[in-house]
Amino acid sequence: MIRKNYLSFVWFILGFGLFMSTRASKFIPSWGAAIIVAPVFILAFTRSLPIKKANWLTLLGFLLSLNIALWGLFDTGDETSSLIFNIGRSSVLAILFSIPYIVDRFIYPKLKANRILSTFSFPIATTAILFLISLEGPFDGDMISGVYGYGKNLAFKQIDSIVGLWGFIFIFSWFASVINYAWEKRFKWSQIKMVALVFSSVLTAIFLFGAIKTSSLVNPELETVKIAAIFLLPEDGKAFDPNGLFSKEPSPYEETITRIDALTEEAASNGAKIVAFQETAMKLWEVDESTFIERLSTIAIKNDVYFSIGYGVFPKEGKGWNKAILISNQGDLEIDYRKRYLLGLGDLFGESIIYKKGPEVIQSAETPYGRIAVSICRDMSFPPYARQAGEQQVDIMLDPSYDAPKSGGPIYYLRAIENGFSMVRPTYNGYSYAIDYNGNLLASMDSDETETGIMYADVPTQGVNTLYSTIGDILGWICLAGFLGFFPLNIILRKRQNKEKG
Repeated sequence: MIRKNYLSFVWFILGFGLFMSTRASKFIPSWGAAIIVAPVFILAFTRSLPIKKANWLTLLGFLLSLNIALWGLFDTGDETSSLIFNIGRSSVLAILFSIPYIVDRFIYPKLKANRILSTFSFPIATTAILFLISLEGPFDGDMISGVYGYGKNLAFKQIDSIVGLWGFIFIFSWFASVINYAWEKRFKWSQIKMVALVFSSVLTAIFLFGAIKTSSLVNPELETVKIAAIFLLPEDGKAFDPNGLFSKEPSPYEETITRIDALTEEAASNGAKIVAFQETAMKLWEVDESTFIERLSTIAIKNDVYFSIGYGVFPKEGKGWNKAILISNQGDLEIDYRKRYLLGLGDLFGESIIYKKGPEVIQSAETPYGRIAVSICRDMSFPPYARQAGEQQVDIMLDPSYDAPKSGGPIYYLRAIENGFSMVRPTYNGYSYAIDYNGNLLASMDSDETETGIMYADVPTQGVNTLYSTIGDILGWICLAGFLGFFPLNIILRKRQNKEKG
């Protein structure tokens, strides 16, 4: 008993210690594989203790690990509100992440008689909870589960084009469950053979599909267009303003227009046919918007480019809009888009204080360079929402962004693989990038390591059709149905066990 308790403590430390490395943190180094390894030890911990003790300690583990890893990540501009927001956000995340382990602890012992079925309780619960959260709410799909898109192996990542993000979550969670099953059987081949063969067969099929999809056999040379992704560097050596996204203060009008004009001219002189600026590159009053668009149309015509920019527009009273537009090289307004998923919490924090939520519609336009769509920043973190672009057979997605806190790598890129479009993300205070429909990184730029704020990329003008854009989140819905089915199943199995005992 002493040895068992000692090992449980080891699994607790290893599991939650590794889990802290899966989050975007200010002071804990991230390790992509942690999202695969950490659940193995956390699951071993929860299954090694009595139910009540295991569940309470699991919740405690997530509360500690997430509050430590995410400490001080968000700055609201006020010390007290920042503290409350960070602790509240991390604690809610902790509860959500603990649910699959708690549910598994109830269900798994009752399913042990069926070798294959017993390994499904944890992946079904995990996929269901993260899918449910992605549908709506303050936590977007990738903020919670984007880490599941770990790794540089493009072949494996192509599962995203079949069943979306939920494929990663299910496979990684299933891996943790399979390892724990084998662990309990002391890795005796005669007892784990069936489970191991089923899992390895599925994994092999995924890699085989991905290898074919990313091979030259099915990826001919495509026509490309040069796109310039631009953000406005802070002037006179000023630091990036992470809270600028949440401010209503208008930009210096003529000065900003002049900078936009000059940067566009520079990009066009280097061969760019599409120029895309960051989110809220400009902030202005509503009465000035029509004049602003006319000026941008003149810039687009003069430089013979398709021109996209994100900007904030405000009435004299009330909330404004976080917008992004696309203007043709003839000066026509092709897309007038309003951000749907604002960063913040109602009227308490973030850009939701100053902006109204846009309609749930992704707009696209036919151009000489394929069908182009425009979204804004975290709109691309919600897989069900982004699937509209796949249904419209979009070829290129422009996603102007303003990252707070600063991003250090490509985020939301899985939407490109899911929906078969290439994606260009000009980013203020973060990582700008261009990626194709298979996840190949075409170009990138760190905001701290550029002198011009301009990134160039040759982007395919044609996308591909994907199964995910057709069938959508079917795996997520199946897992959610299975998760809900656990509750009556638990009651039935408990009655059956009591009857057998009696």
